[in-house]
Amino acid sequence: MKMQDIKTLITSGTIILAVALYMIFGRSPAEDQDTKTVTDQQGTISIEQVEEKTGNKRFELDYIKAYDGDTIQATINGEKRKIRLLMVDTPEMNYNKGDAQPYAEQAKDYTINLLEKAKKIEAVYDVGPETDNYDRLLAYVFVDDVLLQESLLKEGLAVVRYIHKPNNTFEDAFRAIQQKTQDAKLNIWSYDDYFQNDGFHPEVVQ
Repeated sequence: MKMQDIKTLITSGTIILAVALYMIFGRSPAEDQDTKTVTDQQGTISIEQVEEKTGNKRFELDYIKAYDGDTIQATINGEKRKIRLLMVDTPEMNYNKGDAQPYAEQAKDYTINLLEKAKKIEAVYDVGPETDNYDRLLAYVFVDDVLLQESLLKEGLAVVRYIHKPNNTFEDAFRAIQQKTQDAKLNIWSYDDYFQNDGFHPEVVQ
């Protein structure tokens, strides 16, 4: 056998061995890094991240009641206040002074269940106005260190809506979470066109 043939044989064997090892042990380190980056970008939003990006500090609140999935009443420093969850919207409980919209009760019950069982509830303002036109506080609300907005979006019980800059620091993260839930067709997303640009359309479900 010629030396050139031996070299070719060795090279081919090395390539085959490399392919076999790849198939056995899976992804390369580079691919693992890419996957990690995507996961990190779309993972849980921590209260530390919100504090860092907004420059605001957390404050504690004591839950009193929920009006629907996205609006609650709480005591802050001894004062009763309504709090509107930033950048999410759940179906209305009393739509046009009528019946609850589809999934409104589920969203409200989900919020109540989390808040009633919570050991601690904290909130953080965004960089813009702290209240809306109805004098409700606008905040990111964390229930035992888990962002309530994120939980509602993941359950398919809320949509990303009412974006008012500059109170939209985590808009992209919220939309990424919503897209996954929408693709999975969970709850409100199980009906095509239930939620449209102008809001919820109960007639699509009923």
